[in-house]
Amino acid sequence: MNIIKKRRIFLSISGVLILTSILLLVFIGLKLSIDFTGGSRLGIKAVEQSGNLNLDTIEKIYIDQGISVKSIQESNSGYIISSESISEEEKDQIIEKLNASEESFEVLGPTIGAETRDKAFLAIVIAIFSITLYIAIAFWKSGGVISSWKFGVSAIIALVHDVIITLGAFSLFGILYGVEIDALFVTAILTIMGFSVHDTIVVFDRIRENITNNVKKQTFEELIDLSIMGTIGRSLNTSVTVVFVLFSMVLFGGESIRWFVVAFIIGVIVGTYSSIFIAAPILLEWYSFDKSGGMVNLKLKIKKLKKTNQKSSKIN
Repeated sequence: MNIIKKRRIFLSISGVLILTSILLLVFIGLKLSIDFTGGSRLGIKAVEQSGNLNLDTIEKIYIDQGISVKSIQESNSGYIISSESISEEEKDQIIEKLNASEESFEVLGPTIGAETRDKAFLAIVIAIFSITLYIAIAFWKSGGVISSWKFGVSAIIALVHDVIITLGAFSLFGILYGVEIDALFVTAILTIMGFSVHDTIVVFDRIRENITNNVKKQTFEELIDLSIMGTIGRSLNTSVTVVFVLFSMVLFGGESIRWFVVAFIIGVIVGTYSSIFIAAPILLEWYSFDKSGGMVNLKLKIKKLKKTNQKSSKIN
């Protein structure tokens, strides 16, 4: 199987997935939890004498109190209700009417929510910058065939590919299942980034090794395909093992971490795909672009276009 010769197919598939994810994020967006927007989170469980605690009853009590509910999730022992901010008095009234017992209660103000959102974004930006810098330094000696920083940028493009698709999936889950994005989800995204880059570095390191030991004088395309085929078994075996463990966590790990694990599963699958079928092909496309005159030809075309526009303006 020559993956590199079929790279346009894989790049097209990723293009469709990314475009779909972006459209979902733009027109539907993500359903943010109170971690980012502020509000109250109340954990309750039914007392032994009460068998009437269910989603409809909880929602009705909140509506009767004039309180907006953001989400109701089942927990191991009861329910976790996220809503607009409520006072201790309102919380006690709700618990009394539901004939339930309190397990947890927290209130986050909008300022704290905004601060959490900003810190999450900053953490992701710092991670991306650090990864690019690390790869650029680690691949400094790449035989002079291609600049080391292009390894870093190609890895980041693959990483962004994984993050966007995961976010797009959770935008869809928000509509279908009411899934909210919380601080734990940010942890999942950062973990996905680390896993994705780890897989990509394995492939890139084999490319660098093959460039250095290119005694058969193979082309860059042949070296990349050889490198992918030399690492694909390890990547797939590692990912399949991780996915099996994660699926068992979805089944038996409880409601509180279920969507965190689902995010990780999506990230591992997409990250493995991008490491094999996206990162290295992007590196090859970049190399081919440079070899064909790349930026020089592009600048000449821009100059020619400007001259044509100037002539047209004078004629008019």
